[in-house]
Amino acid sequence: MRRLTAFAFVLVHALSPIAARAQEQAAAQPTTALQQLVIEQLRRIEALEARLAQLQQEVDVIRGQQPPATIDEEDPLEEPFEHAYDGDPPMDPDGESPTADLPRALNVDSYGSLRALAAIDTDGHSEVRNNSSRLGIRGERKLIGALTAFGRYEMGINMVANDRAILLINGDPGTPIGQGSQAIASRLGFVGIGTPIGNFSWGKQWSPYYDVAEFTDQLQVFSGLASGAFGAGTDGGIAGTGRAERAVQYREAWGPFAAALQMQNRSLTLNDRQWADAFGGSVILGEQNGFAIGAAYNEARDGVPTPTLNEPQLGDQAAIFGARFRSNWFYAGGTFATLKQHEVDDLGRRFDGTGFEIVLRQHFTERAWIEGAYSNLRPNADHPGDFRVRFGVTNIVYNFSVASRLFLGFKLEDSLRSDRTDLTESTFAAGLNYTF
Repeated sequence: MRRLTAFAFVLVHALSPIAARAQEQAAAQPTTALQQLVIEQLRRIEALEARLAQLQQEVDVIRGQQPPATIDEEDPLEEPFEHAYDGDPPMDPDGESPTADLPRALNVDSYGSLRALAAIDTDGHSEVRNNSSRLGIRGERKLIGALTAFGRYEMGINMVANDRAILLINGDPGTPIGQGSQAIASRLGFVGIGTPIGNFSWGKQWSPYYDVAEFTDQLQVFSGLASGAFGAGTDGGIAGTGRAERAVQYREAWGPFAAALQMQNRSLTLNDRQWADAFGGSVILGEQNGFAIGAAYNEARDGVPTPTLNEPQLGDQAAIFGARFRSNWFYAGGTFATLKQHEVDDLGRRFDGTGFEIVLRQHFTERAWIEGAYSNLRPNADHPGDFRVRFGVTNIVYNFSVASRLFLGFKLEDSLRSDRTDLTESTFAAGLNYTF
Protein backbone atom coordinates (compact mmCIF):
# COMPACT_ATOMS: atom_id res chain seq x y z
CA MET A 1 0.00 0.00 0.00
CA ARG A 2 2.87 2.29 0.81
CA ARG A 3 4.42 1.42 -2.52
CA LEU A 4 1.19 2.35 -4.37
CA THR A 5 0.97 5.66 -2.58
CA ALA A 6 4.57 6.52 -3.33
CA PHE A 7 4.11 5.61 -6.98
CA ALA A 8 1.05 7.87 -7.29
CA PHE A 9 2.88 10.74 -5.67
CA VAL A 10 5.78 10.40 -8.11
CA LEU A 11 3.38 10.21 -11.09
CA VAL A 12 1.47 13.35 -10.07
CA HIS A 13 4.68 15.21 -9.50
CA ALA A 14 5.93 14.24 -12.93
CA LEU A 15 2.74 15.16 -14.86
CA SER A 16 2.04 18.55 -13.18
CA PRO A 17 4.37 20.65 -15.44
CA ILE A 18 2.89 19.08 -18.54
CA ALA A 19 -0.71 20.02 -17.48
CA ALA A 20 0.36 23.55 -16.62
CA ARG A 21 2.01 24.00 -19.99
CA ALA A 22 -1.16 22.67 -21.72
CA GLN A 23 -3.31 25.14 -19.83
CA GLU A 24 -0.98 28.01 -20.77
CA GLN A 25 -1.12 27.00 -24.45
CA ALA A 26 -4.96 26.81 -24.38
CA ALA A 27 -5.18 30.28 -22.81
CA ALA A 28 -2.70 31.75 -25.32
CA GLN A 29 -4.63 30.58 -28.41
CA PRO A 30 -7.53 33.20 -28.12
CA THR A 31 -5.03 36.01 -27.50
CA THR A 32 -3.08 35.12 -30.62
CA ALA A 33 -6.27 35.03 -32.76
CA LEU A 34 -7.36 38.46 -31.51
CA GLN A 35 -3.97 39.93 -32.28
CA GLN A 36 -4.12 38.56 -35.82
CA LEU A 37 -7.62 40.07 -36.30
CA VAL A 38 -6.45 43.50 -35.15
CA ILE A 39 -3.46 43.33 -37.46
CA GLU A 40 -5.68 42.46 -40.42
CA GLN A 41 -8.08 45.36 -39.68
CA LEU A 42 -5.19 47.81 -39.43
CA ARG A 43 -3.93 46.64 -42.81
CA ARG A 44 -7.40 47.19 -44.31
CA ILE A 45 -7.59 50.70 -42.82
CA GLU A 46 -4.19 51.52 -44.29
CA ALA A 47 -5.39 50.30 -47.68
CA LEU A 48 -8.56 52.43 -47.47
CA GLU A 49 -6.55 55.50 -46.48
CA ALA A 50 -4.27 54.98 -49.43
CA ARG A 51 -7.29 54.65 -51.76
CA LEU A 52 -8.87 57.78 -50.28
CA ALA A 53 -5.68 59.77 -50.84
CA GLN A 54 -5.62 58.57 -54.45
CA LEU A 55 -9.24 59.64 -54.98
CA GLN A 56 -8.52 63.04 -53.45
CA GLN A 57 -5.68 63.54 -55.91
CA GLU A 58 -7.99 62.67 -58.79
CA VAL A 59 -10.61 65.19 -57.54
CA ASP A 60 -7.94 67.90 -57.30
CA VAL A 61 -6.92 67.19 -60.88
CA ILE A 62 -10.53 67.47 -62.05
CA ARG A 63 -11.02 70.77 -60.23
CA GLY A 64 -7.86 72.14 -61.69
CA GLN A 65 -6.24 72.21 -58.27
CA GLN A 66 -7.82 75.65 -57.56
CA PRO A 67 -7.33 77.00 -54.04
CA PRO A 68 -10.50 77.60 -52.02
CA ALA A 69 -12.03 81.08 -52.29
CA THR A 70 -11.76 83.40 -49.33
CA ILE A 71 -14.54 85.67 -48.12
CA ASP A 72 -14.10 89.02 -46.46
CA GLU A 73 -15.53 88.55 -43.00
CA GLU A 74 -16.44 92.24 -42.67
CA ASP A 75 -18.26 92.51 -46.03
CA PRO A 76 -19.26 89.01 -47.20
CA LEU A 77 -20.23 88.59 -50.84
CA GLU A 78 -23.57 86.77 -50.74
CA GLU A 79 -24.35 86.60 -54.46
CA PRO A 80 -22.44 85.14 -57.40
CA PHE A 81 -20.98 87.39 -60.06
CA GLU A 82 -20.67 86.82 -63.78
CA HIS A 83 -18.23 88.45 -66.14
CA ALA A 84 -19.89 90.47 -68.87
CA TYR A 85 -17.22 89.79 -71.47
CA ASP A 86 -15.51 86.40 -71.44
CA GLY A 87 -16.88 84.49 -68.47
CA ASP A 88 -13.77 84.78 -66.29
CA PRO A 89 -14.18 85.23 -62.54
CA PRO A 90 -14.68 88.90 -61.69
CA MET A 91 -11.86 90.98 -60.32
CA ASP A 92 -13.61 94.32 -59.80
CA PRO A 93 -17.43 94.25 -59.62
CA ASP A 94 -17.49 98.08 -59.72
CA GLY A 95 -15.35 98.53 -62.80
CA GLU A 96 -16.43 101.19 -65.28
CA SER A 97 -15.03 99.87 -68.55
CA PRO A 98 -17.40 98.49 -71.23
CA THR A 99 -16.34 94.96 -70.28
CA ALA A 100 -16.56 95.51 -66.54
CA ASP A 101 -17.76 92.76 -64.24
CA LEU A 102 -21.46 93.00 -63.57
CA PRO A 103 -23.45 91.51 -60.69
CA ARG A 104 -26.06 88.88 -61.42
CA ALA A 105 -29.32 89.10 -59.47
CA LEU A 106 -30.64 85.57 -59.20
CA ASN A 107 -34.23 86.65 -58.54
CA VAL A 108 -34.77 88.72 -61.71
CA ASP A 109 -37.89 87.80 -63.64
CA SER A 110 -38.18 88.27 -67.39
CA TYR A 111 -41.50 88.65 -69.17
CA GLY A 112 -43.00 89.72 -72.46
CA SER A 113 -46.14 90.15 -74.47
CA LEU A 114 -46.07 89.87 -78.25
CA ARG A 115 -49.14 91.51 -79.77
CA ALA A 116 -50.26 92.00 -83.35
CA LEU A 117 -53.58 92.52 -85.10
CA ALA A 118 -55.07 92.84 -88.57
CA ALA A 119 -57.49 95.72 -89.14
CA ILE A 120 -59.76 96.79 -91.98
CA ASP A 121 -61.91 99.92 -92.01
CA THR A 122 -65.22 100.59 -93.71
CA ASP A 123 -63.43 102.30 -96.63
CA GLY A 124 -61.62 99.05 -97.41
CA HIS A 125 -58.19 100.04 -96.14
CA SER A 126 -56.43 97.20 -94.32
CA GLU A 127 -53.11 96.71 -92.58
CA VAL A 128 -51.27 94.60 -90.04
CA ARG A 129 -50.52 96.60 -86.89
CA ASN A 130 -48.36 96.24 -83.84
CA ASN A 131 -50.50 96.29 -80.68
CA SER A 132 -48.14 97.61 -77.99
CA SER A 133 -45.82 94.60 -77.77
CA ARG A 134 -43.28 94.69 -74.98
CA LEU A 135 -40.39 92.82 -73.32
CA GLY A 136 -39.18 93.41 -69.79
CA ILE A 137 -37.20 92.36 -66.75
CA ARG A 138 -37.92 93.06 -63.10
CA GLY A 139 -36.69 91.93 -59.72
CA GLU A 140 -36.04 92.79 -56.12
CA ARG A 141 -33.52 91.97 -53.46
CA LYS A 142 -33.21 92.49 -49.74
CA LEU A 143 -31.06 95.52 -49.02
CA ILE A 144 -30.54 96.19 -45.30
CA GLY A 145 -32.88 95.11 -42.54
CA ALA A 146 -36.44 95.88 -43.62
CA LEU A 147 -35.31 97.71 -46.78
CA THR A 148 -35.72 96.12 -50.22
CA ALA A 149 -34.21 97.25 -53.50
CA PHE A 150 -36.25 96.71 -56.67
CA GLY A 151 -36.07 97.61 -60.34
CA ARG A 152 -37.78 97.16 -63.66
CA TYR A 153 -37.06 97.82 -67.32
CA GLU A 154 -39.58 97.37 -70.10
CA MET A 155 -39.05 98.07 -73.79
CA GLY A 156 -41.74 98.50 -76.39
CA ILE A 157 -41.04 96.58 -79.58
CA ASN A 158 -42.50 96.97 -83.04
CA MET A 159 -43.12 93.46 -84.34
CA VAL A 160 -44.49 94.32 -87.76
CA ALA A 161 -42.25 97.08 -89.16
CA ASN A 162 -38.75 98.50 -88.96
CA ASP A 163 -39.02 101.72 -90.92
CA ARG A 164 -35.83 103.67 -91.50
CA ALA A 165 -37.59 107.01 -90.99
CA ILE A 166 -39.25 107.93 -87.73
CA LEU A 167 -42.93 108.58 -88.36
CA LEU A 168 -45.01 111.01 -86.33
CA ILE A 169 -48.30 109.25 -86.95
CA ASN A 170 -49.78 105.77 -86.98
CA GLY A 171 -48.23 104.71 -83.69
CA ASP A 172 -50.05 102.59 -81.13
CA PRO A 173 -52.11 104.44 -78.53
CA GLY A 174 -49.78 105.45 -75.73
CA THR A 175 -46.68 105.42 -77.96
CA PRO A 176 -44.42 108.46 -77.64
CA ILE A 177 -44.47 110.81 -80.64
CA GLY A 178 -41.56 109.94 -82.89
CA GLN A 179 -41.34 106.32 -81.68
CA GLY A 180 -44.36 104.92 -83.52
CA SER A 181 -42.27 103.01 -86.04
CA GLN A 182 -39.07 102.38 -84.11
CA ALA A 183 -38.22 98.75 -83.51
CA ILE A 184 -37.38 99.41 -79.83
CA ALA A 185 -38.50 102.18 -77.46
CA SER A 186 -38.38 102.54 -73.69
CA ARG A 187 -41.75 102.01 -71.98
CA LEU A 188 -40.65 101.76 -68.36
CA GLY A 189 -37.38 101.93 -66.48
CA PHE A 190 -36.95 102.59 -62.78
CA VAL A 191 -35.25 101.54 -59.56
CA GLY A 192 -36.53 101.98 -56.04
CA ILE A 193 -36.39 101.14 -52.36
CA GLY A 194 -39.19 99.50 -50.41
CA THR A 195 -39.46 100.61 -46.79
CA PRO A 196 -41.88 99.97 -43.90
CA ILE A 197 -43.45 103.38 -44.60
CA GLY A 198 -43.83 103.00 -48.38
CA ASN A 199 -42.00 102.62 -51.68
CA PHE A 200 -39.74 105.26 -53.21
CA SER A 201 -38.74 104.97 -56.89
CA TRP A 202 -36.93 106.92 -59.60
CA GLY A 203 -37.17 106.71 -63.38
CA LYS A 204 -39.80 106.27 -66.09
CA GLN A 205 -42.84 104.67 -64.49
CA TRP A 206 -46.62 104.49 -64.44
CA SER A 207 -47.92 107.73 -62.99
CA PRO A 208 -50.36 108.26 -60.10
CA TYR A 209 -52.72 109.77 -62.68
CA TYR A 210 -52.81 106.43 -64.50
CA ASP A 211 -53.81 104.69 -61.26
CA VAL A 212 -57.30 106.11 -61.93
CA ALA A 213 -57.15 106.24 -65.74
CA GLU A 214 -56.51 102.50 -65.64
CA PHE A 215 -60.11 102.00 -64.52
CA THR A 216 -61.20 102.33 -68.18
CA ASP A 217 -58.01 101.34 -70.03
CA GLN A 218 -59.09 97.70 -69.98
CA LEU A 219 -59.75 96.63 -73.60
CA GLN A 220 -57.49 94.65 -75.91
CA VAL A 221 -57.52 97.46 -78.49
CA PHE A 222 -59.11 100.93 -78.96
CA SER A 223 -58.97 101.79 -75.26
CA GLY A 224 -57.91 104.63 -72.98
CA LEU A 225 -58.12 107.47 -75.54
CA ALA A 226 -60.35 109.94 -73.66
CA SER A 227 -58.96 109.83 -70.12
CA GLY A 228 -56.02 112.16 -70.71
CA ALA A 229 -53.46 109.54 -69.68
CA PHE A 230 -51.84 109.57 -73.13
CA GLY A 231 -52.28 113.25 -73.84
CA ALA A 232 -51.48 114.86 -77.20
CA GLY A 233 -50.79 111.51 -78.86
CA THR A 234 -47.86 110.63 -76.56
CA ASP A 235 -47.36 108.09 -73.80
CA GLY A 236 -47.85 110.84 -71.22
CA GLY A 237 -44.15 110.80 -70.36
CA ILE A 238 -43.42 114.53 -70.49
CA ALA A 239 -46.76 115.68 -69.05
CA GLY A 240 -46.57 112.99 -66.35
CA THR A 241 -50.01 111.45 -66.81
CA GLY A 242 -49.07 108.13 -68.43
CA ARG A 243 -45.61 106.58 -68.22
CA ALA A 244 -43.98 109.56 -66.54
CA GLU A 245 -40.36 110.39 -67.38
CA ARG A 246 -37.68 111.59 -64.94
CA ALA A 247 -40.10 110.95 -62.11
CA VAL A 248 -39.66 110.47 -58.37
CA GLN A 249 -42.57 108.63 -56.75
CA TYR A 250 -43.81 107.63 -53.34
CA ARG A 251 -46.48 104.95 -52.95
CA GLU A 252 -48.13 103.31 -49.98
CA ALA A 253 -51.35 101.53 -49.05
CA TRP A 254 -53.10 101.40 -45.70
CA GLY A 255 -55.74 98.70 -45.89
CA PRO A 256 -58.28 99.71 -48.55
CA PHE A 257 -56.75 103.20 -48.93
CA ALA A 258 -53.84 103.81 -51.32
CA ALA A 259 -52.00 107.02 -52.17
CA ALA A 260 -49.23 108.06 -54.56
CA LEU A 261 -47.20 111.23 -55.04
CA GLN A 262 -44.99 112.16 -58.00
CA MET A 263 -42.50 114.84 -58.97
CA GLN A 264 -40.67 115.23 -62.29
CA ASN A 265 -37.32 116.98 -62.07
CA ARG A 266 -35.75 117.99 -65.39
CA SER A 267 -34.11 120.79 -67.37
CA LEU A 268 -36.15 120.88 -70.56
CA THR A 269 -37.21 124.51 -70.94
CA LEU A 270 -36.32 128.06 -69.91
CA ASN A 271 -39.09 127.80 -67.31
CA ASP A 272 -37.17 125.15 -65.36
CA ARG A 273 -38.29 125.28 -61.71
CA GLN A 274 -35.24 123.32 -60.46
CA TRP A 275 -37.52 121.28 -58.21
CA ALA A 276 -40.87 119.65 -59.03
CA ASP A 277 -41.09 120.87 -62.63
CA ALA A 278 -44.25 118.77 -62.76
CA PHE A 279 -46.14 117.14 -59.90
CA GLY A 280 -49.12 114.87 -59.38
CA GLY A 281 -50.84 112.56 -56.98
CA SER A 282 -53.67 110.08 -56.58
CA VAL A 283 -55.89 108.55 -53.90
CA ILE A 284 -57.91 105.34 -54.26
CA LEU A 285 -60.34 103.83 -51.79
CA GLY A 286 -61.39 100.22 -52.32
CA GLU A 287 -60.22 96.65 -52.69
CA GLN A 288 -58.77 94.85 -55.70
CA ASN A 289 -62.08 93.01 -56.08
CA GLY A 290 -65.28 94.86 -55.33
CA PHE A 291 -66.08 98.55 -55.52
CA ALA A 292 -63.44 101.30 -55.62
CA ILE A 293 -63.30 105.04 -56.25
CA GLY A 294 -60.32 107.25 -57.03
CA ALA A 295 -59.14 110.72 -57.98
CA ALA A 296 -55.87 112.09 -59.39
CA TYR A 297 -54.34 115.41 -60.41
CA ASN A 298 -51.29 116.37 -62.48
CA GLU A 299 -49.75 119.72 -63.40
CA ALA A 300 -46.73 120.80 -65.47
CA ARG A 301 -45.01 123.94 -64.11
CA ASP A 302 -42.17 124.31 -66.65
CA GLY A 303 -44.25 124.47 -69.84
CA VAL A 304 -43.71 126.85 -72.77
CA PRO A 305 -46.30 128.40 -75.19
CA THR A 306 -45.06 126.55 -78.30
CA PRO A 307 -43.32 123.38 -77.13
CA THR A 308 -41.24 121.03 -79.25
CA LEU A 309 -41.80 117.28 -79.08
CA ASN A 310 -39.58 117.09 -75.99
CA GLU A 311 -41.05 120.02 -74.07
CA PRO A 312 -44.20 120.41 -71.94
CA GLN A 313 -47.06 122.72 -72.82
CA LEU A 314 -47.61 125.90 -70.82
CA GLY A 315 -50.65 125.52 -68.56
CA ASP A 316 -50.87 121.71 -68.90
CA GLN A 317 -53.17 120.41 -66.15
CA ALA A 318 -55.27 117.26 -65.84
CA ALA A 319 -57.67 115.99 -63.18
CA ILE A 320 -59.53 112.68 -63.28
CA PHE A 321 -62.21 110.98 -61.18
CA GLY A 322 -63.15 107.33 -61.49
CA ALA A 323 -65.09 104.41 -60.09
CA ARG A 324 -65.05 100.70 -60.82
CA PHE A 325 -66.53 97.38 -59.75
CA ARG A 326 -64.71 94.08 -60.28
CA SER A 327 -65.74 90.49 -59.68
CA ASN A 328 -64.69 87.17 -61.18
CA TRP A 329 -67.39 87.39 -63.86
CA PHE A 330 -68.13 91.09 -64.34
CA TYR A 331 -66.30 94.41 -64.57
CA ALA A 332 -67.58 97.97 -64.90
CA GLY A 333 -65.53 101.16 -64.79
CA GLY A 334 -65.96 104.81 -65.59
CA THR A 335 -63.74 107.92 -65.61
CA PHE A 336 -64.32 111.63 -66.10
CA ALA A 337 -61.38 113.96 -66.83
CA THR A 338 -61.09 117.74 -66.97
CA LEU A 339 -58.13 118.77 -69.14
CA LYS A 340 -56.38 122.11 -69.69
CA GLN A 341 -53.93 122.50 -72.58
CA HIS A 342 -53.35 118.78 -72.35
CA GLU A 343 -54.77 117.40 -75.62
CA VAL A 344 -54.49 118.51 -79.25
CA ASP A 345 -57.03 118.57 -82.07
CA ASP A 346 -56.54 117.42 -85.66
CA LEU A 347 -54.74 120.71 -86.49
CA GLY A 348 -52.30 120.37 -83.60
CA ARG A 349 -53.95 123.05 -81.45
CA ARG A 350 -54.04 122.62 -77.69
CA PHE A 351 -57.41 122.94 -76.01
CA ASP A 352 -59.27 122.87 -72.72
CA GLY A 353 -61.88 120.15 -72.61
CA THR A 354 -63.33 117.07 -70.96
CA GLY A 355 -63.07 113.33 -71.46
CA PHE A 356 -65.49 110.59 -70.47
CA GLU A 357 -65.06 106.82 -70.72
CA ILE A 358 -67.05 103.80 -69.59
CA VAL A 359 -66.03 100.14 -69.86
CA LEU A 360 -68.02 96.92 -69.31
CA ARG A 361 -66.92 93.28 -69.36
CA GLN A 362 -69.09 90.18 -68.94
CA HIS A 363 -67.69 86.64 -68.83
CA PHE A 364 -69.43 83.74 -70.60
CA THR A 365 -66.96 81.26 -69.10
CA GLU A 366 -63.74 81.58 -67.16
CA ARG A 367 -61.87 81.92 -70.46
CA ALA A 368 -64.28 83.79 -72.73
CA TRP A 369 -65.94 87.17 -72.38
CA ILE A 370 -67.38 90.13 -74.23
CA GLU A 371 -66.17 93.65 -73.50
CA GLY A 372 -67.26 97.08 -74.62
CA ALA A 373 -66.40 100.73 -74.16
CA TYR A 374 -67.62 104.21 -74.98
CA SER A 375 -65.16 107.14 -75.26
CA ASN A 376 -65.90 110.85 -75.69
CA LEU A 377 -63.22 113.55 -75.73
CA ARG A 378 -64.09 117.08 -76.84
CA PRO A 379 -62.89 120.67 -76.38
CA ASN A 380 -64.87 123.30 -74.54
CA ALA A 381 -67.34 125.37 -76.49
CA ASP A 382 -64.93 128.28 -76.98
CA HIS A 383 -62.49 126.16 -79.02
CA PRO A 384 -62.78 126.90 -82.77
CA GLY A 385 -64.10 124.11 -84.96
CA ASP A 386 -66.02 120.93 -84.27
CA PHE A 387 -63.22 118.54 -83.35
CA ARG A 388 -64.18 115.58 -81.16
CA VAL A 389 -63.19 112.00 -80.45
CA ARG A 390 -66.25 109.80 -79.95
CA PHE A 391 -66.61 106.08 -80.60
CA GLY A 392 -67.90 102.79 -79.23
CA VAL A 393 -66.06 99.45 -79.14
CA THR A 394 -67.08 95.82 -78.77
CA ASN A 395 -64.60 92.92 -78.50
CA ILE A 396 -65.08 89.18 -78.07
CA VAL A 397 -62.09 87.67 -76.26
CA TYR A 398 -60.84 84.14 -75.61
CA ASN A 399 -58.13 83.79 -72.96
CA PHE A 400 -56.08 80.63 -73.58
CA SER A 401 -53.38 81.33 -70.96
CA VAL A 402 -52.33 84.00 -68.50
CA ALA A 403 -52.86 87.27 -70.45
CA SER A 404 -52.54 85.36 -73.77
CA ARG A 405 -55.65 86.06 -75.81
CA LEU A 406 -57.40 85.87 -79.14
CA PHE A 407 -59.86 88.67 -79.86
CA LEU A 408 -62.22 89.96 -82.53
CA GLY A 409 -63.57 93.49 -82.30
CA PHE A 410 -65.33 96.36 -83.97
CA LYS A 411 -65.01 100.12 -83.37
CA LEU A 412 -67.97 102.25 -84.42
CA GLU A 413 -66.68 105.78 -85.12
CA ASP A 414 -68.36 109.14 -84.68
CA SER A 415 -65.22 111.28 -84.39
CA LEU A 416 -64.91 114.55 -86.34
CA ARG A 417 -62.20 116.85 -87.58
CA SER A 418 -62.41 120.55 -86.95
CA ASP A 419 -64.11 120.99 -90.37
CA ARG A 420 -66.73 118.34 -89.47
CA THR A 421 -65.35 115.66 -91.78
CA ASP A 422 -64.80 112.16 -90.42
CA LEU A 423 -61.67 111.92 -88.31
CA THR A 424 -61.32 108.19 -88.96
CA GLU A 425 -63.40 105.27 -90.19
CA SER A 426 -65.11 102.47 -88.33
CA THR A 427 -62.78 99.49 -88.07
CA PHE A 428 -62.85 95.70 -87.71
CA ALA A 429 -59.89 94.15 -85.90
CA ALA A 430 -58.70 90.64 -85.06
CA GLY A 431 -55.54 89.87 -83.16
CA LEU A 432 -53.48 87.72 -80.84
CA ASN A 433 -51.65 88.57 -77.62
CA TYR A 434 -49.04 85.98 -76.64
CA THR A 435 -47.79 86.69 -73.13
CA PHE A 436 -44.98 84.87 -71.31
